[in-house]
This record gives sequence, C-alpha cells and structure tokens, in this order.
Amino acid sequence: MRPSALAEASFRREIVPWALLGLSLGLVEGAAAAVLVKQHFAAVVSPFALNLAVALVSGAPATSNVVSFVWANIAHGRARVRLMVALQAAFALLVGLVCLAPKGFGGLILTVLSVMAARSVWAGVLTVRAAVWTSNYPRNVLARITGRIVVVSSLAVAASAAMVGWVLEEGTIDPGWVYGGGAIAGLMAAWLYREARVRREFRLLSEETSGGHRGQPFSLRMLREILASDPAFREYMFWMGLFGAGNLMLTAQLVVIFSEHLELSSGMQIGLLSVVPLIALPFFTPWWARLFDGSHIVVYRSQQGWALVMAAFVMCMATFTGWLPLLWVGAIMLGAAYAGANLGWNLGHNDFASMGRAQHYMGVHVTLTGVRGAVAPPAGILFYEALDAIARGAGRFALLLPLALTAAGALGFSQMRRELRK
Repeated sequence: MRPSALAEASFRREIVPWALLGLSLGLVEGAAAAVLVKQHFAAVVSPFALNLAVALVSGAPATSNVVSFVWANIAHGRARVRLMVALQAAFALLVGLVCLAPKGFGGLILTVLSVMAARSVWAGVLTVRAAVWTSNYPRNVLARITGRIVVVSSLAVAASAAMVGWVLEEGTIDPGWVYGGGAIAGLMAAWLYREARVRREFRLLSEETSGGHRGQPFSLRMLREILASDPAFREYMFWMGLFGAGNLMLTAQLVVIFSEHLELSSGMQIGLLSVVPLIALPFFTPWWARLFDGSHIVVYRSQQGWALVMAAFVMCMATFTGWLPLLWVGAIMLGAAYAGANLGWNLGHNDFASMGRAQHYMGVHVTLTGVRGAVAPPAGILFYEALDAIARGAGRFALLLPLALTAAGALGFSQMRRELRK
C-alpha cells in the first residue's frame, strides 16, 4: 500500500531537518567520538584511563537513554513540534561545545561531558519523535516512510563521521572546526523543523491527559508496572538486554583493539566502524522495512538478530587474523544488521503498546537501553584490560564476550517466535 498524501506531506517537512541533524549527530556518534578521544588525547592520560574514556563516549548513545523517562514526562501533554525544536537547538549547541575543548586533560573531560550531554538531549529527541512518527504515519507504512528518513539521516551521519576521520588523519585542521560546523547545521535544522506538523495532535494530547494509565506521565514506577503487567514485553526486554549489551560492548572493544593491536589509522577505524556501516544502511533499510511492516516485532527480531550475530562473528574473525579485506566485509555486514536494528529499536515497542501508551513503552525501552549502555562498554573494556594484563595480545579474545551475548539474545528472540506461533 502506498503512503497517503498526508503522510507524504509530513515526510517532506521532516526530511531536510533530519538530514541536517545527521551532520551534527555524526560528530557524537559512538565510534567516531570514541576514535576522536582515543587519538586526539592519547598523550594526555594513561592508556587505562583513556580506554575508559573511550568506553564512556562509545556507550554514550545508549547510556543517555536512561534519562528518557524525564523527557517523556516533559513531553507529556505538550505540543510536540515546539518541544522538538527546543531539543534540537540544545543538542546542536552541546555538540558545538566540543570545539572549545583544549588539547589537555581538561579538554578530554570537556569532550566526554559534552558528548554525553549532547546524547542525553538526543535521547529526548528520540523519545518525542516516536510519538510524532506514530501519529503521522499509519502502521502499515510506518517503517517504509521512517526508513527513508533514517537512510538520509544515516548518510549525513556517515559524511560528518568521515570528516572527523579525515581531520584526525591529516592533523593539519583542528577537529574543533568540524564540531562548530555541526552545531550550525543542527541550529538550521531546528529552525526548519518549525514547519513540521503532528497529525491529529489533539487526539494524542487527549489520550495523554485523560485519566487512567494512558494519562499518567512516565516514571520508574510505571516502568516496573509495565514490565510486571506485560509478560511478553518483559521477556522481549530481557532478550533485548543481552542482545543490546553485546552490540554496545563490541564497538568499544574494537576501537581499542584496532588502535593498540592492529595499529589501524584513525581514518580507517572510523571508516570500518562508522562510515561504511552507515553508507550500507540505504541499501538494506528498504528490505528490512518491508519485513518489519509485514510481521510482528518478535518475528522480525528473530531474523534480524542473527544478521547481527553473523556480522559480529565475521568482525571478530577478521580482528583475530588481522586480515584487512575481511574487516571491510565485516563492516558492510554490520551496516546491513544495523539497518534492521535501527528500525526495530525505534518502532518495535509499538507492537506491544496500546493507543496513547507508545511513549510509555518507548520510555521503558530506552531507559533499559541506558542501563546497559552505562554497564556494557566499561565492562567490555575492563574484560579486555584483564585479559591483556594476563598475556600481552590476549585482550583481543575479549571479543568473544559480546559475540556470546548477541547470540544469546538472538536465541531468545527465536524462542519467543516459536511461542508466538503457538
């Protein structure tokens, strides 16, 4: 079924702002920010402290989601477009703060804090955006339309991440200039987003401000209530916890191993972990979108999950052998898996939530994502450091832990699919 004229009109209003925001987002994307920290501040602190800083910025996109319930409460019963514009502008300004960081210990602290603060505001953007997209686009075309936005945004993210890699590689331009430009792009996006509209917003706001569960703001108490009253969603969140923790752990470990063991350049690291996977997104997102629109999220995850397991396996084997061509193959496979993961992460909760509760379920999802984002990357780095302390070079075998976690999550989704069929 083709999207309606109203849905297409909403899409046209959103596409340019999200593309411009992608230029800002790419500068605080996990892998790009991690490589920036690892390379730009290498002579400032000890390797152990630097690797922990890498883990923090690598996990920042996920960790920041732990405050999503705050954003859900702020958005509760409020007009979405004005709030979205304010969040986008704040995000852009926080990205721009990185350009003020000097090349010293204070600069490292400012960079880490700026990245984490920017990602915390971006969590608010995602929380509010979920309700906007659910209102504007019918379920049977939701993934296809939002997939088109994600594709354009991902290409912009890839372009700005590549710029960070190029600047670090050349060494003649201060990376701060790139972050200043990203801030300007984000502010332009916020200005343009003022023209966006939310279809039947009166109905959405009425559902939120009505009595009963639908009218309640999100809270940690509600998180517990939703998980206690919805066993299917609770099980889905459990397997997502294992699956997502492995994925988050993998990126932080690869940044460190690529630098300390394979001695890859910063440009190549960003290319493998950010640019190539993001460029691959447009080629695979339409296929995943058709699969998502035609099935329940449990069925979808039982297929998409194994795609990430295979990509992680290839990436691990390439890292163990140090064979560069296989690393590029693994990067493309990661991009294919991430294309499906992005759709599932942004939209999957809708298959469990009733009308008016989508934002609550998204709050549960992103809050738990924040918890594993705070735990998984540092745990992965500590595991790497422990193995490397036992025997020099053994740290790369820490990759087996995230591989095992993603495989366990994929197995869990497959089990849920069998139960759903029954």
